[in-house]
Amino acid sequence: MKKYFIYRMLIMVIFPMLALSSVTLAQQQPQTPPQGGRMGGGMGADPDRVVEGGGVFPTGWSVRTDANRRTGEEPPANQVVFQAKGDGFHTTLGPASTFYNPAWTKSGDLKFSARLTQLKKPTHQIAYGLYIGGTDLAGPNQAYTYFMIRNTGEYLIKTRKGTETPVITNWTANDVVVKEDANGLQQNVLGIEVKGNDVIFSINGKEVARKTKAELPTDGLYGFRIDHNLDVDIDQIQRN
Repeated sequence: MKKYFIYRMLIMVIFPMLALSSVTLAQQQPQTPPQGGRMGGGMGADPDRVVEGGGVFPTGWSVRTDANRRTGEEPPANQVVFQAKGDGFHTTLGPASTFYNPAWTKSGDLKFSARLTQLKKPTHQIAYGLYIGGTDLAGPNQAYTYFMIRNTGEYLIKTRKGTETPVITNWTANDVVVKEDANGLQQNVLGIEVKGNDVIFSINGKEVARKTKAELPTDGLYGFRIDHNLDVDIDQIQRN
């Protein structure tokens, strides 16, 4: 009888402790993005939305979508809208995308700018902007330098080398970046100038960073890089 009582007490004490440990371990496991999505800016899983009417682009233009982080597969181009609008373009995206046109290729000095307008409020911090120095954008060794802003008022400079994306200047707040308003509208002019050995990055006509050509690729394709689930207008394009 005494042994039975001891066994019963052990069961009453140990089983709840084991159950609590299991719950704690489960809570500590990292979240996995769902099929087709990614972890979004601290807001939890944010899958690429379904976009209709995509896959047909202006003459000369193509898209490279970002590979799904879980499957490694690149979403199809029909999940991307990129169309002419006025003197520029309009984008509606599922997956994050890089747009390129062989006619937009330059070596040596370059001056490239455009006004980008975020039309709808995103669900989390998300980025869009310009790139230069693009090579092999349709292949496994894609490379470029990209200059992005996000809705909360920061800018970023990175390079891509295949699947790697080394950071040149991490997210940096700057008052020159116009933040999104209460309706999600955000409008800024981004510029990249290659002048001799200098690479100059500007926002709304004001320099925010200066690098050297030795630090990042500058020769090759140039164009636009827009992150997933965004609606963005691109106009006032200047390229020399």
